[in-house]
Amino acid sequence: MAHHRTDAGRRGVSRGLIFAALCVVLIVAAGLLWWQLGDRVDKQGDQAAGTCVEGKSVVSIIADPDITDTLRGIAKTYNDTHPVVRDHCITVDVRPGDSRITYQGLNEGQWDSQTLGAFPAAWVPQSSVWTSQLSVTKPDLIDGTPESLVTSPIVLAVAPEFKEKADGKIDWGQLPTLARSANSLSRFGLDGWGSLKMAMPTGPNSDATALAAQAVATEVTRTQGLLATSDAESTRVSSSIKILLDAGPTLDENTSAWAAQAIAGAPDPAKAAIHATPITEAQLYILSRAGNGTKLRELMLTGSSPLADFPVTHLKGDKVSSAQSDGVAEFFTYVRQPDQMKKLTALGFRGDAALPAATAAVTFPVLPDPMPVPEPGAVVAVNAAVYGK
Repeated sequence: MAHHRTDAGRRGVSRGLIFAALCVVLIVAAGLLWWQLGDRVDKQGDQAAGTCVEGKSVVSIIADPDITDTLRGIAKTYNDTHPVVRDHCITVDVRPGDSRITYQGLNEGQWDSQTLGAFPAAWVPQSSVWTSQLSVTKPDLIDGTPESLVTSPIVLAVAPEFKEKADGKIDWGQLPTLARSANSLSRFGLDGWGSLKMAMPTGPNSDATALAAQAVATEVTRTQGLLATSDAESTRVSSSIKILLDAGPTLDENTSAWAAQAIAGAPDPAKAAIHATPITEAQLYILSRAGNGTKLRELMLTGSSPLADFPVTHLKGDKVSSAQSDGVAEFFTYVRQPDQMKKLTALGFRGDAALPAATAAVTFPVLPDPMPVPEPGAVVAVNAAVYGK
């Protein structure tokens, strides 16, 4: 019987297969080495960042006094996280600043650090009244578009009797006529009250007056949408605002808070020196919690509602470093978290968290028609009518 030769048992592994296997091993080894090197570099980077290789940097923020204490508290919790930005150890410092005075400081050619403190990397005024003006006079100082942090509608602080009779019956455009005409309040059943005595404070934190003037301008020009510069510069607007300013009672302290407290303290509201004053809803809420709640009410006028919008305004220039600029952005990202926002809304500001319970003075009604921010030129024109050139 013939025998057939077989080589199956003696066949070796293909050289090509061996080469391929070696390549796989080398690739895997190279990948592991690359991963280890990358991980080492990342750890070294983290260690360098953790030691703040670029040193320390203070991020100065000027805020409206109404929100400063709360922002300071939030800044403390943020600073306790030991934030590092661009290899700088960041400390956020929030201090109060009147919006008009801060605007004037920014508008000057040289920032007065001895009077106003360190140049701010960000500014949160009470409203766009002053950021709009700055965008006209010093546009190169503003980095990006300011974004509202919280809002508070402008209302009139009045006595309960005034609210009961006039609620839902007055718009902003009627105010000049009510201030000028004799016995004008009798049309609302307020007999013996005479004409409207409305305070128009122009002292510290008086954005409410400027915003009320914007609302008057919007109504008397029958504007739909943004108040235009051409309308705001009209004689009709300037004369309407002048009527309110001229008819306004003299104030011992030129602020909305003082005027509201004077209304609350009047023994006879019909014979009071002040019947009404524009004020932010949040300010009125805080006053009502302080013991004036039974003698004050918020009167929300019909038509568009002007808003104090507390715009977060990033500033730029040779006094603001990249680390400070980025530090502002990271801090306000932290502020906008729900746990932090509720600290602001608890004070009566409207934002992305729950409002506090209503009081007798402030009920936080729904705003059907918030007034948009006017054209920057219109803001400048109204400010000139309120505060002078």
